[in-house]
Amino acid sequence: MSKIKVMSEHLSNRIAAGEVIERPASVVKELVENAIDAGAKRIRIEIERAGSRLICVTDDGCGMDADDALLCIEPHGTSKLLDEAGIDHIVTLGFRGEALPSIASISRFELTTRTAEQLEGTRVTVEGGRLIEAAPCGGAVGTTIRIRDLFFNTPARRKFLKADATESHHIEEAVLALAIPRPGVAFELVMDGRCSFRSPASEKPEPRLREFFGRVYADALWPVAHQEGGIRISGFIASPGFTRNSRREQRTFVNGRAIESPAIYRGIREGYATLAESGRFPPVILFLEMPPEDVDVNVHPAKREVRFKHEYAVGRAVATAVGNALRRTREAAPLPPPGAEENSLPLSGQIPLKLVLDAATVQYEPGNSEQPSLPAFREERPRPVPAPPAAKPIPESKPLSGEEPSPASIPEESPEKPETNSASFLTDTPAVAIPARSKFDYPDIPFNGEWPDRIIGVLDDTYLLAAGKSGLILIDQHAAHERVMFERLLDSARQGVAAQPLLLPQTLELPHSMAALLLRNRKIFEAVGFDVEPLGSHTVMLNSVPAALPEHRDLSAMIPDMLQELVDNEEHKLPVELEYVARAACRAAVKAHDVLPLTAAEELLRQLGECRQGTLCPHGRPTMITITLREIEKRFNRR
Repeated sequence: MSKIKVMSEHLSNRIAAGEVIERPASVVKELVENAIDAGAKRIRIEIERAGSRLICVTDDGCGMDADDALLCIEPHGTSKLLDEAGIDHIVTLGFRGEALPSIASISRFELTTRTAEQLEGTRVTVEGGRLIEAAPCGGAVGTTIRIRDLFFNTPARRKFLKADATESHHIEEAVLALAIPRPGVAFELVMDGRCSFRSPASEKPEPRLREFFGRVYADALWPVAHQEGGIRISGFIASPGFTRNSRREQRTFVNGRAIESPAIYRGIREGYATLAESGRFPPVILFLEMPPEDVDVNVHPAKREVRFKHEYAVGRAVATAVGNALRRTREAAPLPPPGAEENSLPLSGQIPLKLVLDAATVQYEPGNSEQPSLPAFREERPRPVPAPPAAKPIPESKPLSGEEPSPASIPEESPEKPETNSASFLTDTPAVAIPARSKFDYPDIPFNGEWPDRIIGVLDDTYLLAAGKSGLILIDQHAAHERVMFERLLDSARQGVAAQPLLLPQTLELPHSMAALLLRNRKIFEAVGFDVEPLGSHTVMLNSVPAALPEHRDLSAMIPDMLQELVDNEEHKLPVELEYVARAACRAAVKAHDVLPLTAAEELLRQLGECRQGTLCPHGRPTMITITLREIEKRFNRR
């Protein structure tokens, strides 16, 4: 008897749905792409409960007749790819015919459509891949698709969805990626009955960028226009100094399709050259137009990855376009008026010419600028600090509980007279005692080596060199300060003394999706110490910050970095919790290449020794490594 059998159509659709439909945002993307391919000029998206309850997309496109309405839910039913020759000349966003049958197999699906030539429309109802009804109905020209109870028949997939705030953010990003390259199409997004944004059609993309990202963001973008070897590049790049901690805001489009390409990212990096800060990414919005036969979009079911026929030529063209835009705009940038401060930035977000030139010269010395302060604990304890004992796993409990540690868990103070610390970088924030035990379950990972005895130097303004009994110990100053700040934020939040009111509240303008993400998780941010109030679709007012944050940090850069880190953290399917917000707030820690005086380095080592898990940063990276004497002797051929 044969062991190989052909899958049923229902089973194959369920498998295809797992590849095409990753989350509610994937459904929105596929439906909006179909609306754009149908020639729609107005598209309305309605979302309820982050897409798990309802996704409704309405367009005024060409619509479908009764026969096409039934064929579109059949596997590989498509009007966009009719023969084998067309696969090398794909000009539409969709072409496989997999999206609608895949969506219909894992939801309660309803399609209503009508063409301009017909007097009545057609309604098709599908539940879990089974056709329930196909009947005539009334309706406007165009198509409306309602997706209810997504993943209702695949509970295993449903439980892997993230928090509603995270899924809503992904939906907004999916709509933005489709709306940015098409200013001539009007978009409206309604989330849980509230209009998230309404962007009318326009001839140029600038109004839409201001609508989505705010005035300050849009004003910090410089135009790009370049053509080379059949590749036409247009769009916008960020002015030097305007960066993010993630590449997610480098939005690139090829023939109107949002894509991710290492060749384009490499070209952006080469175009900025020395103007790009290490580990930071300038936001860009680039539109590439090229012959469809020179790009292969049939690489991945999500169609985010593409292959170029001439990858090197694409990267070179992008680098040239970015470099020319920077030089052209730099030459046209006005000089600051007499008497203006040299380091002041205008409200428009434009960087003065002098700062651009200074950033490009080898004489520029960032170490001369004022360095950020390190928060210090006011409990004075003797140094050196012995290695902390390995922490035992502690049962996890609710993060916002106010329970105090038991007296037995608090270590006794040393009877010796504490040594006075004379570091000049200490802040004036109130002291916060660290409980000896935490309600969070820190991993029990032993430190392979001995705790450092003393700081003996600094390498590359990034690594602190310390002496230990077993050898040389290298401490990552950024990872170490992140661990110190992380535990302080958590403990101060638990004790209810997290907030430090600002003398003058600060307004922050954020991209629409980021502002919405911040407000959806407002209570958790407030528990850490951020008091925020909405002032508009893009603007929030910051009334207080965590007391543990160092001074002199740019909040306008730190808050977007925090939000982006929360989005990038795909490990947690639960709602954003206090621990994760505190982990993201550690973006304000001392950075690599920040110059620390020796006293500051010693104080950082002392604070690290007081942490419950001083050998790991909040993200799991080691704060220190040991190069043993045996290894050093081996390198010198002594053994």
